[in-house]
Amino acid sequence: MDEHLMQIEQMRKSVMLRKLILILFPIAVIIGSFFLFRKREPVLIGVAPFIAIFLAFLFYLIVVRKREREYRDFYKKNYVNAMIRSVIPSAQYSPEQGFSSGMINQTGLIMMGNIYRSEDLIEGDHNNVHFRRADLLIEDEYTDSDGDTHRVTYFKGRWMIFESNKYFEADLQVIQKGFGHARRRTGIFTKKVDRRHAFETEDVTFNNQFKCLCQNESEAFYLLTPVLMQGLMRLAAESDGKIMVGFVDNLIHVAIQSNKDYLEPPVFHKVSDKEILDIQREIHAVTSFVEGLKLDRKIYMQEKY
Repeated sequence: MDEHLMQIEQMRKSVMLRKLILILFPIAVIIGSFFLFRKREPVLIGVAPFIAIFLAFLFYLIVVRKREREYRDFYKKNYVNAMIRSVIPSAQYSPEQGFSSGMINQTGLIMMGNIYRSEDLIEGDHNNVHFRRADLLIEDEYTDSDGDTHRVTYFKGRWMIFESNKYFEADLQVIQKGFGHARRRTGIFTKKVDRRHAFETEDVTFNNQFKCLCQNESEAFYLLTPVLMQGLMRLAAESDGKIMVGFVDNLIHVAIQSNKDYLEPPVFHKVSDKEILDIQREIHAVTSFVEGLKLDRKIYMQEKY
């Protein structure tokens, strides 16, 4: 690990130097052209910014991007991967892979825009529960009547999927208040067979923090045990963002809307305790959900019915 950190630091400094050049070069060209051509060739002063931007873009494509990608790949495949597997030995980390937009759309849990990216897939087993997690970015870009382009972020954060041997008929969705752009499927234009309806539990504190939707209320109450509700409230308190949980088919989906990406390497400062804590937070998000909600309990291990 120490050897990897030394190499990471060398690569980081190389990337940082090239990025500083990328930033300072256009500024130097513009300022230099002002002093050189302001009297003899004033036209060149107006052209200089475009030339500087073009040259900087070429420098980025030829020099910076390749070195940046090499640094990012080495950091993730060696440093991040080692930290993940030290806690979850069975975990497989695939930085370039993620969840398909079709799979996320089929859950019916989140609004889908026209821009979608997913990466940093981690897959493995913890306490006999198989899991997958990945970073997701879902955005919608549109042009208004004035011709102005706008972009709305529907979701940015981590999405975790836990497998169960039990088949959930409730289509239960639990949304922490403040979690935006959840797809609730409660409207009259939703097919009746797919439509969810809101209900409340007997726990007033839980109801104040979460909104519950389902198709089968009897099974929803069976799933929402006091232990599970306490676990969800504890997870919400520990989390760095609002959460949503969905029980769909035999999968439990957990979305944490954190607007952050904790597995990216730093560029302008060396790897510090902050990066270590960020990676540990990502691992803890998986293990704490399994342990906190007792996902290895028999309630989730029944055969399909």
